[in-house]
Amino acid sequence: MSTLIRGGTIVTGSGDTVIEAGAVVIRDGRIADVLHYWEADRGFAGDVIDAAGCIVMPGLINSHTHGVTPGALFPSAAPALSAQRWMGNLDRHLLAGTTTVLSLCGFASMDDVREADRRHAVHVRGATTHLPRCLHAAAMADGRGLAAEARELTVERMLDDGAVAIGELGGGQTLGGGGQDLVYIPAAIHKASGIRITLEQARRIKEAVLGRFIDAGALNVGALAEAAKEAGLAEALTATQLSKLVTNSVMPSFVPAIEGIREGVQTAAKFGVPAIVHSASATAGVLRELMFQLDGSGATVIAAHANHPSHTPAEAYELAVLGRKMGWPAEASVFDLLHRRHTVTTREHWDLLLREPDLISVIGTDYGHDGDHDELISAVHDIAAHGHRSLADAVAMASSAVADLIPGIGPGSGRLQAGRVADVVVARMEDFRGVRTVLVDGICVVQDGQLTTEAHR
Repeated sequence: MSTLIRGGTIVTGSGDTVIEAGAVVIRDGRIADVLHYWEADRGFAGDVIDAAGCIVMPGLINSHTHGVTPGALFPSAAPALSAQRWMGNLDRHLLAGTTTVLSLCGFASMDDVREADRRHAVHVRGATTHLPRCLHAAAMADGRGLAAEARELTVERMLDDGAVAIGELGGGQTLGGGGQDLVYIPAAIHKASGIRITLEQARRIKEAVLGRFIDAGALNVGALAEAAKEAGLAEALTATQLSKLVTNSVMPSFVPAIEGIREGVQTAAKFGVPAIVHSASATAGVLRELMFQLDGSGATVIAAHANHPSHTPAEAYELAVLGRKMGWPAEASVFDLLHRRHTVTTREHWDLLLREPDLISVIGTDYGHDGDHDELISAVHDIAAHGHRSLADAVAMASSAVADLIPGIGPGSGRLQAGRVADVVVARMEDFRGVRTVLVDGICVVQDGQLTTEAHR
């Protein structure tokens, strides 16, 4: 099978090459050639895609996803999603030009990862957190998704079976972050009072009890009373009851999760694989400790969502600058801060970190509210449109830079270059979210913005 994509602005993913009105030739699932022009009267024996007015880029590689396999969900090992849900999540990634995802639900088995990879056109890769302290933290926070065989797995076995990283180490579910605000604290309060509260209300109550840095000694009685009144809980629960509910929800998993970060980073250094660590206000202390402890070790430790909104912008910037100095690459997650704005309603951290050269290495999505994150491709467009990076560099942050940083995530992918895998995206230049065509291994899986029959296997 041969395909010619012609007339578009080709961004190769290398970080420095943009070809106006160029052409990409694809044969047998590989890039055969990338040309600066294609003569209008020159014939072609195969499919021809007219990409005039469009950007042509490598299939995007998302280094931070959840809910894309049939395995346990999140670092808390919550129950797995239905096949309809995780396949639907992969559909959303593919329709937005993402052709490779790394699942950071680290308690899924590689059989789970391979099932997702087999059934969907998106290349699904897996990471692991099958470590004693991480398992303990998951069991304390939730653990209902842990199958018996998953409890017996080890990092060594997972790496031997194809896992490409250790992560996500820690998470909002186990470290008193957004997962607690969204799910576990509201559930505990509803069970005790019959009252349903919002994510924002849960966060204010939690911070009144434990502060931003998750400290059992940080109780602010006045702030708790105000937050309880605002949430309609003042008559239903006493301050003591509410404080106990929050503490009992958050703290049992917190210490083992922090220890799991230490354990995971040290294990990654031992085996020479990347570690991906949850960066937030609650983990800032342990991240600083590990940066100095591992200085000069050559370990690859990626600070996930360095723009996490639990940091103040100044805290996020200070930690990222230290990480750069200590050789820790940083990932910025788009969450839902550009368009949907269910959980992250400010872009201040995003803009502050991205406008600084070399502070952020790669970008991802994370999960957003119930999987409703902004598209990775919209993050690429935003970074270029705001002048944070050149167009070539913005595309590289979600393609070649990810492939280079995490060996094994996308062998042969991430660049439009002769001999490489033909994962290619064609999208409208004025708004990259207007994805027209996606090819995976040279096969058209999105056409005119719709999934083709080849998207599901």
